[in-house]
Amino acid sequence: MNTFIAILHVLTALVLISLVLIQDSKGDGALGMGGGGGGSNSVFGATGASTLAAKMTRIAAIIFALTSIGLSVLSSQQSKSVLDQAPMATSAPTTTAPAPAPETAQPQAAPEAPAQQAPAQEKAK
Repeated sequence: MNTFIAILHVLTALVLISLVLIQDSKGDGALGMGGGGGGSNSVFGATGASTLAAKMTRIAAIIFALTSIGLSVLSSQQSKSVLDQAPMATSAPTTTAPAPAPETAQPQAAPEAPAQQAPAQEKAK
């Protein structure tokens, strides 16, 4: 159902784009270079009956709006995320290092100074 509405939505968007592009401009814009007055498509003047292209555009816009609402309703009902549907990455189990021992307030003994070791090496010679 979701795929059908999505395809209908895309096709309606393409039809709507083409219908808007083929309509005559009602103002004095770039494509409507008329010098005022009613358009050639309108028999009853500027506020007269709408053309076939305008009616088809209106219908296509309504279908586009309905498919937009339908797609949003269908997508909101799905509670899964795209990341939920992705396959889980398998990796080797990791080992955690043991926690360091808490430091105490007692000062640690200083290592032996090199000067104390030097006389012992001289006696060995």
